Amino acid sequence: MEGSFTKERGRGPGLLEDCRSIFITYSCDAASEILPFADFLNKQGFRPTIDTVDAPLNYTDISWRDGFLKDQSTLIIVAISPKYRADVEGIARDNQGLHTKYIHSMMQNEFIQQGCLNFRFIPVLFLNAALEHVPGWLQNTKVYHWPRHSEDLLLRLLRRERYAPPPVAKEISVIIQPVPLCATTPTL
Repeated sequence: MEGSFTKERGRGPGLLEDCRSIFITYSCDAASEILPFADFLNKQGFRPTIDTVDAPLNYTDISWRDGFLKDQSTLIIVAISPKYRADVEGIARDNQGLHTKYIHSMMQNEFIQQGCLNFRFIPVLFLNAALEHVPGWLQNTKVYHWPRHSEDLLLRLLRRERYAPPPVAKEISVIIQPVPLCATTPTL
């Protein structure tokens, strides 16, 4: 699966370079899984950016993070873990939790502004997370489990369907045939 998925599964034109940016947000209990996951995405031709509280000094303000959140061409992967839901719905007790809660509220606001339609937030279950750890507003979205659903996740990131739809005929012909009236029909 590594490295060549996008070339092997190529149906139709490739994904534009502008649409290959991915922002990954997570809670600290999934931190050990995020770097290998981002590396996997990178090998598939995406440009993942990992959300982190410990950003380099030139990223000390939140504008870099807001840039990813406001860029509609950037897909956002929400790494769901047991602590994620606690961080975003409870009282955050550390900087990472506050940071995660801030990003979550920005995503939820966009979701509401879009009329409760989700176009770019992709929940992915990590570690021993279950559907109950997915925030309520994301539960009507297709949820992926890493690494079990890696192929389906890549198809979603590529904005492709697993199965090609059948071709539609260029001309549709309509045949109208009169139906004879039944002689035994009672009249009023």
